[in-house]
Amino acid sequence: MKKLMMLILVLGLAACSGEATQAEKDLENINTEITELEDQINTLQGDNEALQQNVDAKESELEELEKEFEENQQSEEETEEQEDAENEE
Repeated sequence: MKKLMMLILVLGLAACSGEATQAEKDLENINTEITELEDQINTLQGDNEALQQNVDAKESELEELEKEFEENQQSEEETEEQEDAENEE
C-alpha cells in the first residue's frame, strides 16, 4: 500500500513539474509581445523610409518648379525690357 501511495505521489509530482510555471508563461507572453513590437517597429521603419523617399521626390519636384518659375520670370522681364526699349525708339 505504501508503495502504491509513493507511486501516486511521484506521478502527481511529475505531472505538476511538467506544466509550465506561471513565471514561465509570463516570460513566454512577454517574449511574444516583444516579437510583435519588433515587427511593428520594422513595419513603421519601412513606412518611414517610403515616406521619406516621397518627401525627397516632392522636394526635388519643387526645386525644379522653382527653377522653371525663375527662368520664366527672367524671360518675362527681358521681354518687357525689350518692349520698353522698342517703345522708347
